[in-house]
Amino acid sequence: MKEFIINVSPLETRIALIEDKRLAELLIERQESRSVVGNIYKGRVDSIVPGIQAAFIDIGFEKNGFLYVSDIAGAEGTGDFDFEEGTIKPRGSSRRGRPPSIESLLKKNQHIMVQVSKDMLGTKGVRLTNYVTLPGRYVVLMPTVKHLGVSRKIGNDKERDRLRKILQSVRPPGTGLILRTAGEDKKKSDFQDDVRYLSIVWNEIKGKMETAKSASLLHADLGPILRIVRDMFTADVEKMTIDDETEYRRIIEFLDMFAPGLKNRVKLYNQSRPIFDKFGIEKEIEKALNRKVYLKSGGYICIDQTEALIAIDVNTGRFTGTKHLEETVFRVNLEAAEEIARQVRLRDLGGIIVIDFIDMAIEKNRRELIKHLQNCLKHDRAKTTISEISELGMIEMTRKRVKHNLIKALSQPCPYCEGGGMVRSVTTMTFDTLRRLHSLFCASKEKRVILQIHPDVARRLRTENKDMLDAIARDFDREVALESVSDFHIHDVKMLSAKTRTEISAK
Repeated sequence: MKEFIINVSPLETRIALIEDKRLAELLIERQESRSVVGNIYKGRVDSIVPGIQAAFIDIGFEKNGFLYVSDIAGAEGTGDFDFEEGTIKPRGSSRRGRPPSIESLLKKNQHIMVQVSKDMLGTKGVRLTNYVTLPGRYVVLMPTVKHLGVSRKIGNDKERDRLRKILQSVRPPGTGLILRTAGEDKKKSDFQDDVRYLSIVWNEIKGKMETAKSASLLHADLGPILRIVRDMFTADVEKMTIDDETEYRRIIEFLDMFAPGLKNRVKLYNQSRPIFDKFGIEKEIEKALNRKVYLKSGGYICIDQTEALIAIDVNTGRFTGTKHLEETVFRVNLEAAEEIARQVRLRDLGGIIVIDFIDMAIEKNRRELIKHLQNCLKHDRAKTTISEISELGMIEMTRKRVKHNLIKALSQPCPYCEGGGMVRSVTTMTFDTLRRLHSLFCASKEKRVILQIHPDVARRLRTENKDMLDAIARDFDREVALESVSDFHIHDVKMLSAKTRTEISAK
């Protein structure tokens, strides 16, 4: 069973994907740091760096975007591409021999159309590509590449052949198309409508490119909610529940155009209890920020993040299992593989991941473990590669990284240990405090409440987020007084009755 739970507030949008009643993926997009992946800009070549065959492109951001030579249309010839849903990239060197140098393709101050493929990560600017892709409901239009592709997730050979023939017949001259998973079993007319709409969008973008100023936006991708509806709300999703009426109506309007058969699966949540509390998602998010994750058997895994890589350690913990040590270790490793696959996806861990499984002596068990981990990762939309298990029981894995992972998105370097660890960020704690207050007012009739919080959180609630605090108090007809407590940890929050000064909670 798959379903989406969506929480909308003026400050952030949170989208949870539930699979078999467990949180599988979480997307958080804040107003202050909205994703620009998929946006298309008229860029200006600011500088060219021959040594790394890349260019820095001014697209109007504080930091220039980064464009590799392999991400420029024409640099890799034709015919050797790696297709994913909504993306296209060259796969190694061209069949036509050595690719041209970046100096022969770009000149300083030249204008070029670019699309953002990765958001800013740390001190790095956005990653750019000149291979423009325009995703629709059933197909992705690729105006700069004359290729056809069918989603790898469509496994039936007969259906793939049928779809390929349809793509050939609906493809606009000089362009390419990728058929998405949602296009399986669809009619030719469905693809024609999609291609017609995307062709109109592309013509508008080309027109703007001719007239727009340098370093300006030509096309913005959909917001996070409609992007999820377009890309992931397929027939195997049983339900989508959202707590905002305006966004609910937008979803219905979108589905009216592209997938009317799914409209009855969208539900508006209008209970007073916060939607993530109702479905137990807040607790799951809390667990996803912990270093240690316990397994049902009594074993556990530890997840540590560094600048260079992510290390995951597997331990038997309290699990003693059978009298046979090898069998005990094998069972813990199998269970750990399942949880690691889930945590990697939920936390959106990317880059190099090193997994230290418990040592096993039997080669057959090692092979079974690799196979099991690969099967567990099949549901992951991000591209992953897995190495063979070493004699020490370690597996090296890579996972495509597009944005900040969950911990980096919600946390900041710890000021108490001078950056050695991570704590919730001021922004995260401010939003969390507002949610706790809302939950309290839903459960309690207390008229006047004192909120004791860390000084940095209090400062945010008195300034840039004061309107949110005032709105909650106004909606429930309550009074809220803020008290800064200098010796509070950033995570500490206490809610007191103003009448008795005793602590109260939403439980």
